[in-house]
Amino acid sequence: MVIFHGLKEDPVIASLKYLLQKAASADSDFTEVYREYHHLCALAIQVRWPNYLWERIIRDENELTQQVIHYGVEHVSPELRKLAGRDLLCWREIAQLTASDIKSAILARLENLEADYHGLWQEAPLAPQSWPTWPNDEDMKAGVQGGAKVTTNSEENYAERYLQTAQRRLQDSLRGGSAEAMVEALLTYYRDMGTGLFNQSMAIKWRGETGRLEGVKADPMRKSQLINQEREQGIVLENTEFFLDGYPANNVILYGNRGTGKSSLVKALLQEYCERGLRLVELSKTDLQDYPKIIRLLGKQPLKFIVFIDDLSFEDTESDYKNLKTLLEGGLEGKPENVLIYATSNRRHLVRETFGERQGDEVHRRDNMEEKLSLSDRFGITVTFPTPDQAGYLKIVTELAAQEGLLIPQEDLRQQALRWVMNHNARSGRTARQFVDFLRAKQGAMLKQ
Repeated sequence: MVIFHGLKEDPVIASLKYLLQKAASADSDFTEVYREYHHLCALAIQVRWPNYLWERIIRDENELTQQVIHYGVEHVSPELRKLAGRDLLCWREIAQLTASDIKSAILARLENLEADYHGLWQEAPLAPQSWPTWPNDEDMKAGVQGGAKVTTNSEENYAERYLQTAQRRLQDSLRGGSAEAMVEALLTYYRDMGTGLFNQSMAIKWRGETGRLEGVKADPMRKSQLINQEREQGIVLENTEFFLDGYPANNVILYGNRGTGKSSLVKALLQEYCERGLRLVELSKTDLQDYPKIIRLLGKQPLKFIVFIDDLSFEDTESDYKNLKTLLEGGLEGKPENVLIYATSNRRHLVRETFGERQGDEVHRRDNMEEKLSLSDRFGITVTFPTPDQAGYLKIVTELAAQEGLLIPQEDLRQQALRWVMNHNARSGRTARQFVDFLRAKQGAMLKQ
């Protein structure tokens, strides 16, 4: 292998390589062949070989992906395409190697053993004919087409289903066709879905403790589930579409009381725009110092990223807000054009301010106040999410109940919703969702009886 040589270090592929070497060697102990075959069989069933091989090829990072990142798909050299095609043909031949093929080769090897030693391997469970097998490529494809596919989330999660569909389509292209067609399909996938981790996960989280980006399950929230925030959605969606269309777009701060749907709206953007190359990257406030590292990684990809900072606020004793100001605007290292920041906060002014500061004895206290207040100004757009009044709350409950197909008289629904607010949280979209979830569970339990 030349381009995809790194795959040989994968533990499953390394086990296959070791087994083939042992089976082909005249000097190897047949007990080792027996042991390694069963070890490989256990791994193959666990990872769903050979689908696993295609998945590893898709997410592998190598010289081909580096060319795509730095120069774009259209500028990948013909020589590199030819080398990649050669490797892909080799990997396809390996993927088509079945357990029966390997056992046939082992049986041929067994015939060359000494007579006494040969006799030990003639009957089950030692005889190769009785060794277990793993599904082959055709079995895997039939399982997917027959509805036995494994999904990472419910069918309601459109972003996850979109990713799975794109991956299956690419795998089908890699299973057949010429070397040139295989390379072209792979490069097209890199262009549309990114490389490495970015073509495996729609939602990504920065893990500050390890200093790495990690794929996470995308939230299935859809904007249609967020009721009574038409004005707020309009502002955020318009700015996001400007961003995706390549026009100037602003960083956004979404401000409002808890439960008003700020975070849910940001998460819903992924479901809405994943087909247009949008990805969501969650960054904790405690890891803001890592932001420059993150944008260097994101800036190389042919995708659009919203860096999502949830519940952003600072105590007056914290100084991290100064770093955020620099990151948002004014730092020496410019923000890539394919990255925006969307943050949510329960505070209109992100840094806590006290009356003592306003009446303090600092000579330049006005400058200190302005410095704290200016953080919010670094976000080009501020979207305010008001707490719904009673009519707004009941509207949310009614529409959510209709979406869930709950059969309950409107007046009864209204009275129960008002009692729920009195006994639980304040009026908000979150409270309405909790109430409707309670009704779903109650109705489901009654149907079982």
